[in-house]
Amino acid sequence: MFTGQWIDVLLRNVTDNAILILTVTTGVMVVGRGLAEPVVHRLSPQGVLVISAALSAVGLYLLGHTSGNMIFFGALVFGMGVCYFWPTMLGFVAENLPKTGAVGLNLMGGAGMFAVSVYMMFMGGFYDRIVAEKLPAGADLGEYSKAAPGTDMANAYGAARHAAGPEVLNATLIIPIILTVAFIGLYFYMKGRKKPELIAQAA
Repeated sequence: MFTGQWIDVLLRNVTDNAILILTVTTGVMVVGRGLAEPVVHRLSPQGVLVISAALSAVGLYLLGHTSGNMIFFGALVFGMGVCYFWPTMLGFVAENLPKTGAVGLNLMGGAGMFAVSVYMMFMGGFYDRIVAEKLPAGADLGEYSKAAPGTDMANAYGAARHAAGPEVLNATLIIPIILTVAFIGLYFYMKGRKKPELIAQAA
């Protein structure tokens, strides 16, 4: 759902340290997945998804509303959030929809990549509109984007991009918030569905 390329493109227009932040986020994901066993055993898949979505939302908020070293803390929280998203969703399908087999897993993977593609197309236009609004009235976005470095047009374009970045993050924040609510609903649905099964087994 949240890929490295997606994060890099998103953060490149928010901070000059986008690659470093991407490295922090990716490092957290690598370490977190390496220590996944105790987390998975303590929490249900739907519980992990709820926590992941909530942490992703908090991380995005920090990235869009803080500066300095707090940005790296936001990257740390965001990395913790996206760490288990993908493997847990695949695991949930495999465990609860076993009859779908490889088709179900491939459909889940395809749906995730399709969602990212749609997001990139939508946010690309949204981002361009915000940048254009930050430029002087009547300015041509294409001309400003091609301006020579160091010129007034190039400086104005750079300032507009940095001002637009946090607004894109704020818009993106809607996604993990919606996912948090959806996964909370899934958590209680699965909890309610398992109660009759436990009663039947006890009988």
